[in-house]
Amino acid sequence: MTVALPLRAKLLFYGDDFTGAADNAAQFARHGLRTQLFFHHPGMEALRHAAQLCDVVGVAGTARSLDTSAMNAELLPVLQDFALLNIPLVQYKCCSTFDSSPQVGSLGHAIALMRETWPQCLVPVLAATPEFGRYTVFGHHFARAGSGIFRLDRHPVMSAHPVTPMHESDLRLVLQMQGFDCDGSVDLRLLDQHADDPLVIAKHLADTDSAVFDGLTQRHMVTAAASLCALSKSRAVCAMASQGLAHGLGQWWRESTKMHHALPAQQLAACDKLLVLSGSCSVLSASQIEHAKRAGFLCMRMESPARLAQGDDMFDGLQSRMMQALMAGQSVVIYTSLGPEDVASEAWRSMTADWPSGELSRRIGHYFSILAGRAFRQGGLTRLVVAGGDSSSYTMRALGAQALEPQASHFAQNAHFARLVCSDATIDGKEVLLKGGQVGAENLYNLALEGFVSG
Repeated sequence: MTVALPLRAKLLFYGDDFTGAADNAAQFARHGLRTQLFFHHPGMEALRHAAQLCDVVGVAGTARSLDTSAMNAELLPVLQDFALLNIPLVQYKCCSTFDSSPQVGSLGHAIALMRETWPQCLVPVLAATPEFGRYTVFGHHFARAGSGIFRLDRHPVMSAHPVTPMHESDLRLVLQMQGFDCDGSVDLRLLDQHADDPLVIAKHLADTDSAVFDGLTQRHMVTAAASLCALSKSRAVCAMASQGLAHGLGQWWRESTKMHHALPAQQLAACDKLLVLSGSCSVLSASQIEHAKRAGFLCMRMESPARLAQGDDMFDGLQSRMMQALMAGQSVVIYTSLGPEDVASEAWRSMTADWPSGELSRRIGHYFSILAGRAFRQGGLTRLVVAGGDSSSYTMRALGAQALEPQASHFAQNAHFARLVCSDATIDGKEVLLKGGQVGAENLYNLALEGFVSG
């Protein structure tokens, strides 16, 4: 007779794109929590098995690029199976810039689906990630750009986002425009006053359905996490939260255990060559590509979005040049655009304007997976970087990878490297960095090639 193992998992999460989900997983892993992130809904049996072996289990998705109808099909099966596991702490991992809209990647709609699955749950909203320059102060959200801190609706990148431009900084109003009314708040004063007794905050929320949490320091995030852990003992907690909550929960769980263990060491060995596939059109991603070019990487543009509707052989020339470089030991960057002002960026948007939501990202991911697969199987590649949240999501799914396990993080650059889990032996165990458009310094790709100790 086989005896079922008890569930070990403390938390389940869904990430609305792969880069953010990978970041979230790394924040738990940095505190010594065994974490596995699936690249698609693996089914109930696999979820339960992972929850028996791991402290945290996540499912990376594509909801950030989807309309509300597609979100239903993508998200509901995951949430419903999460509910069957009866783990009372669940996170919908949103971007720390909270970018979303009523039409695309609606966080308000995601909350509605969580409330449909857990009707009596508390929905805390925590967008802050102080370590990464994301702050919430009296309900208004701020984000770093360069050396400055900007209110979300005045942020030079997020206010001009090509898909989900942010025109409001009050997170309650952002959610209200997406169909969800948040009825509570936990501001800086409450977090500071009760940092040593988070149970007071838990009691403050006992009769509340939802609340926006402020966050200016890491201690605020730990206090928030402790209060939510306390609440989850008597009520399901379904958080709409960035990776800041993951870091706060990980620290709280590590510090509150009887065996207060040290942080795991962060170390990444150098590799002989690197492939970067960039579907991001951010200014930062453009500067990272230019830096890589100066450092000797072969940088090639993937031309014309119209060709994405044609056969796979349309990019044979690009593949051949990539393979020649990799076989010669040269690192390669293949990109779709160099920042939002690149004329190619506008061409991609205009020529695909009538495509369904997420279709452009899906097709880019399809071609990126062909490039990555060939580089792994024939080019001797061991480490891959995919830049752009939507692009990385579709690339990993098209590549056939099932999951990742965090390996090493460079927290100063918010860069998290992981091992791929795949039934294809030519891909299993290979290393990947899934990088959002706003992540890393200019020299990130050099760092990914040369490795690091600590960080």
